[in-house]
Amino acid sequence: MTARQLELAFDDAPLWETRTLESALAREAGRPLRLVITENRSVLLSVRRETGQMALRLHRMFLHAPLQVVLALARNIRRRGRAADGEVRRFMNANLHRVRRTPRRMPALVSSGRVFDLQAVYADINARFFGGRLHVPITWGRGVGRARRGGLTFGSYDPVLTLIRIHPVLDRPSVPRFFVESVVYHEMLHHHLGGVPDRAGRTVYHTRAFREAEARFPRYREALDWEKQNLPELLRASHAIDRERRAARLAARAVATAARQSAHPASRTRH
Repeated sequence: MTARQLELAFDDAPLWETRTLESALAREAGRPLRLVITENRSVLLSVRRETGQMALRLHRMFLHAPLQVVLALARNIRRRGRAADGEVRRFMNANLHRVRRTPRRMPALVSSGRVFDLQAVYADINARFFGGRLHVPITWGRGVGRARRGGLTFGSYDPVLTLIRIHPVLDRPSVPRFFVESVVYHEMLHHHLGGVPDRAGRTVYHTRAFREAEARFPRYREALDWEKQNLPELLRASHAIDRERRAARLAARAVATAARQSAHPASRTRH
């Protein structure tokens, strides 16, 4: 069963009430439990021990959780392990878009660049490393990745839209294909593995399992070395993209202003 198959429409009636969900979890976990349903958008799930019982806080999305997710959550509580493994984690990742107060729309997808076709790169990696099982759109971003520790964010995975964005600074003849592949592979791993809540309930994406999977990319070390050697050039190219984008935005505003003034010439006359 894929993550998308676990999605539930929030327009439908909830499958659980707080009291019935609490009872089911306590029964299946085999221990006293106090449940609080929250609207917290940062911490979707947290568990802590109280005197004589477990205190469980869940985002309201869990009122729509199918039975198998509730049973998995109870099993993890019973084992005193993290409460968001396997089935539970997939449900949370699939329903992150339910957490936002305002819906977001999928942007226009542009995978064909001047040098690299991201869709072709994605299809190749999907076949080689994921058995062709992943289904996530990919696009060139707008080039707004900011510096991080003197570097650049070359790619990002949006778990709400389930979308991979790649920084357009990589669409250059001087960038080797294996480096683009390493970035795409990294973001596909985010989609494949998802996030894991830590003990404070915060979602952690770069877990040990993630790092181990990332290191299995055949040219992983070579990609790290190439980035280190070529980062100054990429930063300069990124700044150039920023300048071009700002210039284009200012030019568009000037054209729009001129059009408004042309349509309403009287507005420029003082009275």
